[in-house]
Amino acid sequence: MLLLSTLLGRLAGLNQDTGGVYETADLAVILEIDHPCRLTEAIARLLREGVLERLRRGLYVDVLNGYRPEVAGQRWLAPGYLSTETALDRHGLCRTGIVAFTYVTTRLIPRREQATRSLQGRQLVYRHLAPHLFFGYRPEAGILLAEPEKAALDLLYYLYKGQGSALCAADIDFASLRASRYRSYLRAYRRQAGFEQYALGRLRSPE
Repeated sequence: MLLLSTLLGRLAGLNQDTGGVYETADLAVILEIDHPCRLTEAIARLLREGVLERLRRGLYVDVLNGYRPEVAGQRWLAPGYLSTETALDRHGLCRTGIVAFTYVTTRLIPRREQATRSLQGRQLVYRHLAPHLFFGYRPEAGILLAEPEKAALDLLYYLYKGQGSALCAADIDFASLRASRYRSYLRAYRRQAGFEQYALGRLRSPE
């Protein structure tokens, strides 16, 4: 096993690329340990030393060098991508002032309290999305981020279903969206009766 000082240096070097978030398999490579019992002991030591913090079984964050909570949030409940309020704000389509990170995920969320979690002073909000609607995102700076048009449709979809939000449809700058992409993405929502007409009604400015 690597010396603790060597390990700390390696974690610091990897921090920018990983966002300071590691699964057990990642730590096995970093620690150069392939035996499960020895790996468990090594991780336990890093937890005691305050180098790592466990988010859930098999997922850890680097508290010594810091970590990006939006990356941790995405891996905490995967698969998922940043969308709705957070993505709209990042794309400049609205100004929310919201400090939460909002994700959509295909994972079922059996209890209401599991849909909102707290991490490093930030709220992580998860919303379930059917697998056939899980698209329209791209990798960006270590996370998956909804395209502007998909972020708008995701939010409208939840509003249409009566789910609460700090935003309303009127807060979104629909004129800045690509109308052709918006309409193309909207085809996937046809199983939801009435939603297509509702969403098209919000698209005020064609390309």
